[in-house]
Amino acid sequence: MDERLNELLERVKKGSISAAFDLAEAFKWGYYGLRDPRRAARMYRICCRSKDKELASRGYFNLGLLYYYGYLSPEEENGNEDARHAFGCFMKSALTFPNKAALTRLGDMYRYGQYVEKDESVALRLYLKANA
Repeated sequence: MDERLNELLERVKKGSISAAFDLAEAFKWGYYGLRDPRRAARMYRICCRSKDKELASRGYFNLGLLYYYGYLSPEEENGNEDARHAFGCFMKSALTFPNKAALTRLGDMYRYGQYVEKDESVALRLYLKANA
């Protein structure tokens, strides 16, 4: 396993965005015994800067999940910051590449009033767009 990890690290150093995504997933899920949400976030941010829209969208979406579920909190700890950051990431993911999962999460946020004002009609439109 160490060999695979070292290979991914080397590929990231050489600029491989797909390796950055694989490494982010390893840090997010604890593969190779390396559960580290902050390092996962760094790798997802590399993906967000990708010229490949699908990889950028996946990076934003997964970064949003880290905020949404509280694995990654912004430095300023005031109330709704996790939701604000998650919303921004999901919005970028949905706009960068019509990411159905991001549209669904945005729908959830409108449905339950997380960071945004509760609006079930907007939620429904987002769910329908995700299902199109």
